[in-house]
Amino acid sequence: MILVSLLLIFPVGESLEYDAKFSFLTLGKMTLEVRDTLTYEGEHCYLISSVLNSSSGLRILFSINDTIEVYTSVKTLLPHLYQERINESGYHRKSNMYFNHDAHYVSYDDTLRIDIAEDTRDLLSFWYYLREIPLEGGDTIVLNVHNSQENHEIYCLVRGQERIETSAGTYNTIVVEPKTEGKGIFGAKGNMVIWYSEAERLPVQIKARMKFGSVLFKLKEVRY
Repeated sequence: MILVSLLLIFPVGESLEYDAKFSFLTLGKMTLEVRDTLTYEGEHCYLISSVLNSSSGLRILFSINDTIEVYTSVKTLLPHLYQERINESGYHRKSNMYFNHDAHYVSYDDTLRIDIAEDTRDLLSFWYYLREIPLEGGDTIVLNVHNSQENHEIYCLVRGQERIETSAGTYNTIVVEPKTEGKGIFGAKGNMVIWYSEAERLPVQIKARMKFGSVLFKLKEVRY
């Protein structure tokens, strides 16, 4: 296992609320939260979650109510349990992923087992891990992510700095562009851009490139 010096300790109760927009249209909101610390299979873990809801005015066209919960090690931020509850219009799915980092595999509810590389993360704990490690302009950080029964090697390009205005305040940020080749883990275009604040390393803004354009998640409120 490769150990990297982590910069922050996430406060329990940290809640980050975002507006999700496509051009001038508000699609809904996303909330990222550090809900608790607890012991899972003998290891001290964070319980972190992501909740994505569509705007009430758009639910006649489409409805989204997606929840992801991850139990991730406080020490390494490696995930142990990933729980996904997807409700999108007429589509519904529940699934659990269990990470075994000693034996290097992920198992699913139906006993499907897939081999993974060392220090593989899920997509949510991946975002949090980038908050914790040093980010220097010009660097490329290579990370392994498992998502939807597939393994991905993610190249995270640190682009430099940018000042971003949001409803939650104005931030000096570090711009990180995660990319992957082939079928995109971050949407049809295969990449996204994340703006992390320099101080608290909050993901102030997230842009995901889709077939129809880019969806922008912009920080609206921070609560502790």
